[in-house]
Amino acid sequence: MWPVVAAWKREIAKAKGEPDDIFAWQASKKVGREGRYFSQPPVSANALLRALNNAKDDEHRQLILEQIIDAADDIGAINVENIGDPPSSDPEAQRFYARATGQLVDFTEYLDEWLSTSRATAKTQDMHRSVVNRLAHEIQLVQDVTRPEVRRWITKLMNDEELTPKTVQRILSGLRGYWRYLQSIGVAGEDDEPFSKLDVARQEKQKSPQSTRQPFEPDDVVKLLNTAIERGDDKLADLIRLGMWTGCRIEELCALKVDAVRDDYFSIDDAKTKAGWRDVPIHRELAQTMARLIEDSKDGYVLSGLSVNKYGDRSNAVGKRFGRLKKKLGFGPLHVFHSIRKTVVTILENAGVQENVVADIVGHEKTTMTYGLYSGGLSLSVKHEALDKLAY
Repeated sequence: MWPVVAAWKREIAKAKGEPDDIFAWQASKKVGREGRYFSQPPVSANALLRALNNAKDDEHRQLILEQIIDAADDIGAINVENIGDPPSSDPEAQRFYARATGQLVDFTEYLDEWLSTSRATAKTQDMHRSVVNRLAHEIQLVQDVTRPEVRRWITKLMNDEELTPKTVQRILSGLRGYWRYLQSIGVAGEDDEPFSKLDVARQEKQKSPQSTRQPFEPDDVVKLLNTAIERGDDKLADLIRLGMWTGCRIEELCALKVDAVRDDYFSIDDAKTKAGWRDVPIHRELAQTMARLIEDSKDGYVLSGLSVNKYGDRSNAVGKRFGRLKKKLGFGPLHVFHSIRKTVVTILENAGVQENVVADIVGHEKTTMTYGLYSGGLSLSVKHEALDKLAY
């Protein structure tokens, strides 16, 4: 009986395009404490969920459910603190089971499926993907996407990055489109509307000056750079150099690829907003560093060798190192890496550079009707001339 069942399971797995390990991982279990067998399942809860959803009939579905239960039990057997506690009492095991059976769904699980049905331009689809992934970094599961959580996230964006209500509404528009798709396929509740009635304009008016991120003084930026160099953190030092001479966001710099760099500028083409898609001049003080980083790159990124977290974010670890560095130098929560961007804007403003020119360099929305709606953007030579006024 069992050899037949095992072959049947392998047939199911192959038919679903999943590895045999979905059904065969139990065979390689190791003996754990108290003689229990355990191993971490080699496939994700999402892979098991897809196999479950594609089951040919009730018998196949039951077989897959048994594998999910076994996988959850093995996770619980590793994690339970007290000998004798049932594996099913472990929160991680419960969460694995809930995700593998579709009770909990990753927020990005149906993103590709939704985009494949979209008639939007490739650029708009890229922006929608970026927005959905960005929210998923904060809220991982569909079931956790609630209006209070979205409002908290939006408030954080407006305070940390000074996004305008117009930009936030554009972000919410893309998220509403994805949410409607999740509702149409039964993943999200029909009556759940977490992206509506958020009063974005009112939140802008109520923003407290005490909660707004502050720019560094120019001398403090130099101090941050020198301290990173003294501590031997070359990657962080290069990140600070890039930030202080471009005004780019940390995510933009960490995601910048070598093939996006030209002789005297580089292109940002995966930004959060339309204004963020831009060509950035390479300041004369940055040219030597940029050439070195490109020559030394081993992975195609300008900042080569950065670690990547489970969300594909290359800025997470180095960003935390910056946080520890600025804290060591006495800066509090109102000063973050984004504060360097504000420093660049402040220096250029004090140097007499027009607001619309600064906006084109750093990727801000233009607030006037003429510049924001009708302008096709400034020439690279104009931006070069303006950025040349940046000095520390």
